[in-house]
Amino acid sequence: MDEVLGWCRGCGRTDDEIAEWADAGDSRREAIWAALPERTGAMGIAITRLPWRRERIAEFVAESLDKKTGTWTVGCGDAGVEFSCAHNEPCRISGSGDTITALSERGGLRLVVSEDARALRLRADHACGGYRAIFLVVVKAKVNLPVVGAVTPLGRDEAAIRLEDRSEQWFDLGLGRADFRFAVRTADSELRKRLNQASGLPLTGLMQSAGSMILSHRSTRICETAIARAEVFSFKPLRGGNLTEGPHSCLSPGQLSVGRATLLGIDLPPVYALGATFCPRRG
Repeated sequence: MDEVLGWCRGCGRTDDEIAEWADAGDSRREAIWAALPERTGAMGIAITRLPWRRERIAEFVAESLDKKTGTWTVGCGDAGVEFSCAHNEPCRISGSGDTITALSERGGLRLVVSEDARALRLRADHACGGYRAIFLVVVKAKVNLPVVGAVTPLGRDEAAIRLEDRSEQWFDLGLGRADFRFAVRTADSELRKRLNQASGLPLTGLMQSAGSMILSHRSTRICETAIARAEVFSFKPLRGGNLTEGPHSCLSPGQLSVGRATLLGIDLPPVYALGATFCPRRG
């Protein structure tokens, strides 16, 4: 608790509000939630949890994709896949149960809004208003991705977003992360052979032996977390666009040793693992 202001530095509530929360009605909870942004801002807290239940998170995801209001990132800044669509670019949005899928000619995104998903907001400066990012997170104890420290063949990618890609072979690049995996997928027999030969090598060894081939063959890049998968199929910008518009990937082996999920100065509560990040379009 903040000794001067009397607010919890985790959630912004008072002792009394925390005590009554379990039995408070919806209207009372909404009134408390409405007061929290100003309190957390006064305490200098940049990241707060949103009062979104599962249905509201799914609604936000679907709306952001349908209206093309920003970019979704799966992974971290040093290794990940970003998915977005230009305003004039066709993008098919579909939903089934707790799964929302977006598919364009250049890439795809699948988000599973499970019961374990939570939404956090990174607020913008008071002068700007709004938020800088929305983080979809899950409790670390619920994450069960395999931690792979070397190049590993994974067989057919039966979880591929496009049905026609599920017969292709995919390979975990062995980043050794517990919160996400980065992989490539290919139907090219020559590249598959080279990747199989690299099995067991660390990422640096793979880059030395097959890095140029991976780039030249334009293999599909894939990034997965406990609740999300993003894929890049094509690396061509739209006519008149630039290379940073639309789906693209990033892999910077030299920076991965830091082990961060977010940028320096932006720290998630340690109980959570990052599932996906949404950044709104500016302007």
